[in-house]
Amino acid sequence: MNTFLAQLLTHGLAAVSAASLIESLGAPVPALPVLLLAGSLAAEYRLPTAPLVLGSALGFWVGDLVWYAFGWSQGRRVLGLLCGLSLNPDACVGRAERRFRRRPAITVAAAKFIPGFSVMVPPLAGILRMAPIRFLTIDAAASIAWSAGAVMAGVVYGRRVLPHVVRAQRAVAMLGGAAVVGFIAWKLYERRWLVRHYSVARVEVDELRGLLASKAPEILVIDLRSEQAFDRSALMIPGARRIPPGAFESHIDTLPADKEIILYCT
Repeated sequence: MNTFLAQLLTHGLAAVSAASLIESLGAPVPALPVLLLAGSLAAEYRLPTAPLVLGSALGFWVGDLVWYAFGWSQGRRVLGLLCGLSLNPDACVGRAERRFRRRPAITVAAAKFIPGFSVMVPPLAGILRMAPIRFLTIDAAASIAWSAGAVMAGVVYGRRVLPHVVRAQRAVAMLGGAAVVGFIAWKLYERRWLVRHYSVARVEVDELRGLLASKAPEILVIDLRSEQAFDRSALMIPGARRIPPGAFESHIDTLPADKEIILYCT
């Protein structure tokens, strides 16, 4: 048996816990391959799978608890860190928050099964003050369900491929590494391309204040905050025009062509 599989067989519980914790903390290193191999080895050597499932779930649960506490204590500043970790932050954070506000319990339960959401939802739950016991209970159940599915997939299907993995360990490792690197490179390229083609000039708060003070008649501020953010705030930029985000395209023809338009959104 190759060295990696031997180490996984000896330290399987620690390996699945560490892999799950690392993924839940935001590293672009999926735990699924480790869980599949661990399940395969458990089936091959007739080892119990329950410790693997619980160890993996514990890793996910601890990582999610860290993010939840961070979101609770730091508020929306955490979103800046999430944007730095995510390969597609602009879409993921917005979608996760909209789903969470509509169905918080279902969103927490489903986050493990939706790519890109698993790291976003725990801090959002803290930011939006989901009850700690409720979050921890639902997240623990979801972590156990996801871990059980991954390990059992390894048990059911892994025995068929494990001999091939042993024989072609180097090729499998190289292909797996190339796939991960290729995926990350593609997402980084995609994000850079989107920023280059669709980015717009940004206006800082002090700059906007100066513009409104010096040439207010020449400027139109459009308030595009989400419905939830708009409802929570009693404040609005003086003279701003409110347009819900989903209705912006239908209002484009009504915007004045002789004014500089500044969009304000969450």
